[in-house]
Amino acid sequence: MENKYKVDVEELKDAHNRLNIVLRERQKRRRHQLASIEEFKDLVVGQKYGTKSKRQRTQHNLITNKNVSLNNKHMDKTDKSQKKSTNDFEFKVPYPKKISLDGKQHEYQYQDEKTIRNDYCQHFVDSGKRPQNFIRDTELSQRFDEYPKLKELTRMKNALVENRATPPTYLKADLRTFDFKSLGTKFDVILIDPPLEEYCRRSPLVAGSNLDYWDYDEIANLKIEDAAATPSFIFIWSGDADGLDRGRQLLLKWGYRRCEDIVWIKTNKKWDGSHHIEPRSIFQRTKEHCIMGIKGTVRRSTDGHFIHCNVDTDVIISEEPHYGIGTAKPEELYHIIEHFCLGRRRLELFGEDHNIRPGWLTVGLSLSSSNFNAATYASYFTEQNGYLLGSTNEIEALRPKSPPIRDNSVSKLGPQGNIMKQKTKKQPPTTNIMTIPQIPPTLTFPHRWIPPMDGKIYGNPPMDGNIYGK
Repeated sequence: MENKYKVDVEELKDAHNRLNIVLRERQKRRRHQLASIEEFKDLVVGQKYGTKSKRQRTQHNLITNKNVSLNNKHMDKTDKSQKKSTNDFEFKVPYPKKISLDGKQHEYQYQDEKTIRNDYCQHFVDSGKRPQNFIRDTELSQRFDEYPKLKELTRMKNALVENRATPPTYLKADLRTFDFKSLGTKFDVILIDPPLEEYCRRSPLVAGSNLDYWDYDEIANLKIEDAAATPSFIFIWSGDADGLDRGRQLLLKWGYRRCEDIVWIKTNKKWDGSHHIEPRSIFQRTKEHCIMGIKGTVRRSTDGHFIHCNVDTDVIISEEPHYGIGTAKPEELYHIIEHFCLGRRRLELFGEDHNIRPGWLTVGLSLSSSNFNAATYASYFTEQNGYLLGSTNEIEALRPKSPPIRDNSVSKLGPQGNIMKQKTKKQPPTTNIMTIPQIPPTLTFPHRWIPPMDGKIYGNPPMDGNIYGK
């Protein structure tokens, strides 16, 4: 009997020792957790479990230095304002109390407040300034300052586009009855910025004006196929409401296939709040879409004489027009089109005087005059491959390119892939560099810019899966 009691006592002692070990481990983990939380640094520092470790000393020094810099009462107010950037906002929120394990409350380190910096969502609630206002380097002039190769590529492409641009051409015409065959030219790029009814809803000033708005059924009656070359690209500004679905229907009707969607994110740096809140919308609308379509078959790897892919992004961040101007679009879309498509025959529909731009033919009823002559315009492209912009060795060395087809990826296509593999081996390497002929200098003309888009593809797709838009 006595032996049985001794065994029970030993088992209780072992259980008690194991429980003590578990509790000590939990306390140790808890102290490490508290050491990583700024609010409980004094609790960890004041513990009596031996000397502080290197990690604890480092954390304590970092936190102490931060408190000293935040609570520097000798700093002049003017110096503080100078050190803050224009995009640095501070909002004060209650700072949580720090309670030790013995139940005692510690003094507040930040005087009952904690600073939250760059809270642009809260700034939008307080002032109406949109968070996208504070995205860095959205202007074209400073976007690639930290990326020398992209900056140089953009500079060379802009110089090439400017040198090869046709004189600014414009034609005042009513598109409801206009015959596109009378232009006498097939176009590589067509840009459409229709005056949609959506713009009328969003701006009371425009709604009360005498501007003529089109619905999508009227736009679908345009004979775009009479002016579209093969291959070609189309860009349609479709708004941010039902235009996405209706724009795709227009692409199908005109023989295009949708391949991209460019988004314009609107800032309001020059004014507060929103112009309007549409009754049909659930969110505050601060963006707009431009649908891009393609007609014909274009391969990124072999058709570098006609397209340069991945040079620009599909997001535009720029200021929304002031209240009452419902159709003005960002200039950057022109740069995206001119960098991407190397076709020089560019047509813009529903254009106005501020849309007139070198290298483009602008057609619209809102234009104040005309200077278009079909024979003169066609003469700009009479030389061999005169409709192409061309390129240079420097541009080809810097621009992004599609990766070459790997042998294992081609073999997965079966017999057709093997045939392709044999053809690629037999064909000599080709170059996309073409001689750039000289053309008369462009006319100086004061202008601004605007953009739209749409598209589709015909024919059997190539087996390498490298079709643009796929």
